[in-house]
Amino acid sequence: MTAIDGPAVILLCVTLATVFVVVEVALPTLGVAGTLAAAAILLALIGIDRSDATWWPLAGPVIAVVVWLVLLLGRRRSRAAEMAAVSAYAAGGIGFAAANGDWPALATAVVGSMVLAAAFPPLHRRTVELLGATAKVGMESLAGLTAHVDQWSDRSGVVLLQGTRWNATADRPARFGLGDPVTVVGHHGNTVEVAPQRTSAPSPKEEP
Repeated sequence: MTAIDGPAVILLCVTLATVFVVVEVALPTLGVAGTLAAAAILLALIGIDRSDATWWPLAGPVIAVVVWLVLLLGRRRSRAAEMAAVSAYAAGGIGFAAANGDWPALATAVVGSMVLAAAFPPLHRRTVELLGATAKVGMESLAGLTAHVDQWSDRSGVVLLQGTRWNATADRPARFGLGDPVTVVGHHGNTVEVAPQRTSAPSPKEEP
């Protein structure tokens, strides 16, 4: 049996795969973390095959990954679910170490559980920030900008936005005049949707 076949190394690969999968979902890594996760899983499978290790306790880390991904994609926190995920990982890792009689693997399971428990909250927070952020590119980036009416009739016309003329629509008939400011509220294909620009009410004049 070589070093890569040892239970501790197998569990380390599973732990790294767990981390990379969660990071791939939490952060825009352009597939880098996903590729590393796939490589770690492949190494773990090769180690299991070569050493004929008892692998079924590793279902625990798999369950943990599923729970963490559900929390990330749902953009919600649940202390009970997070504890359940860490417990599933720890139980699986410790069970794998015990089933294969490997103390280094036991240490890997304990340390891995602590690292994953500490790493999930900031990753979750960053995921929520990224998924909830306003788009900065494409048509979505125009939402909230001010345009000026160039032509208008009923519910459609042309507006001048950032020096460029755009076809525009409104969700209801409007009487916009030439040069009137409007706010971009969305788009339909390459046509922007606009709405009357809100203006602050004038402050009441003070009595002499």
